[in-house]
Amino acid sequence: MSYNFTKTVFITGASSGIGKTASLYLCEQGYKVIGSSRNLGRLDSLAEEANKKGKCFFPVELDINKENGEAGCIEEVLPPLIERYSINVLVNNAGYGLWGPLESISVSEMENQFKTNVFAPFRLSKLLIPNMREKGYGRIINISSVAGWVSTPFNGAYASSKFALEAQTEALRMELWPFGVTVSSIQPGLFNTNFQTNMVHGSDAESEALPYKYFINRYRRKHKKWQKLIHDPIKIAKLIERIIESERPRLRYPIGFEARAGILGSKIFPERIYQWMISRSSM
Repeated sequence: MSYNFTKTVFITGASSGIGKTASLYLCEQGYKVIGSSRNLGRLDSLAEEANKKGKCFFPVELDINKENGEAGCIEEVLPPLIERYSINVLVNNAGYGLWGPLESISVSEMENQFKTNVFAPFRLSKLLIPNMREKGYGRIINISSVAGWVSTPFNGAYASSKFALEAQTEALRMELWPFGVTVSSIQPGLFNTNFQTNMVHGSDAESEALPYKYFINRYRRKHKKWQKLIHDPIKIAKLIERIIESERPRLRYPIGFEARAGILGSKIFPERIYQWMISRSSM
């Protein structure tokens, strides 16, 4: 492996799941990777594994939800990194899902969902864009979801945030392409990560005062069948590299059969039929 780095990649949420897999893979391919986590200790095993053959992974403690002015916030942590490293690629990977009927989700829970999944990528991109524009090259890759195109029952809060991220991605892409900076979104379907384990349930998601218990039980039974379609996140890591190295990256990259089928179905089926299909398959 050569460590004559040509590109430096900043990945949020690098301690597990897609972020960890992508960090290891990109290091193996000869990239310099700066990976962030809220807890620096959670990056120890990743750093040890990635740096076995030479220093290629640089761990950073960063809480993407801290407000500007707080210690460890994006606006405090990122500028020194930009000055020290020539960051070519930003992978906005950190995020989580908020689950439950929309009626059961509180305003503060919805705000926190957007804070992580929408505002953090926005803040990170704003800080890195000037340096990328000055260099005449940059890649911003937002890890979105098929839920950024197709919403399903009880995932409305998460889907709302990903729909917003898709709009942010599309607008940024048009604004930045004249300067050599491209913006893309990856829209995964079901992948073998800790996403489901880390999913946050709305505080009233299963309240007896709401009439959704029967449908929630049906949802859970049907959702188990979908686990048969689960994919290896290495596919996303390889896709990230393809986007980095592509001269003309696309705007959107659905990945996984169920993601491509869901998005295609939303385009070709009449609205009522498609809504019926999604409802029947999910609850």
